[in-house]
Amino acid sequence: MKKTHVFALGIVVWLFLLGNLEARAAGCDPIGNVRFICDQIGPEDLVAVSGSEWVLSSGMAANGAIRLINLRDKTTTVLFPSAASKERPNKKIYDSCPGPIGSEGDKFRAHGLYLRPGPNAVHTLYVVHHGDRESIEVFEFDARPKPPTLTWIGCAVAPDPIGLNSVVGLPDGGFITTNFSPRNGDAAARARM
Repeated sequence: MKKTHVFALGIVVWLFLLGNLEARAAGCDPIGNVRFICDQIGPEDLVAVSGSEWVLSSGMAANGAIRLINLRDKTTTVLFPSAASKERPNKKIYDSCPGPIGSEGDKFRAHGLYLRPGPNAVHTLYVVHHGDRESIEVFEFDARPKPPTLTWIGCAVAPDPIGLNSVVGLPDGGFITTNFSPRNGDAAARARM
């Protein structure tokens, strides 16, 4: 009798999972002229790469990432963090940056994005980061190779209790950012905001 119940429960779980997989696939099907790009993890922001078939996407959820979306074939690739991630710290510009961001586990959470156009399809990507530090992470985005590459070049760590939300690069190489909400419960720190 117990074996029958376990077997029946197994069938119910299998049917439930099968139904969810079909619902997920159906959720990615086009609706009229509207097409969807699925398999994003907590997508938060999008930025189009001018003059190309590429869009960058940030992932705010645990194990978030910066993804490269190909608009032609509707595929995505993780640019950061990945085994192919590159680093080239620019200590001249980002002299107060303590070093590259941790890329394992829950350490990387991308939020706001801004792509400052650069010469010869080499751009600067500013990323609002929440995770093991609250910061603006800065990358070089090179759109010349196929697929494009992303190289971490520096950061600006936000002072406590600042909680960042959005970022915009400035023509002179600087950036401005918004203060979304305080990160901790310290009333004295919040009062300094």
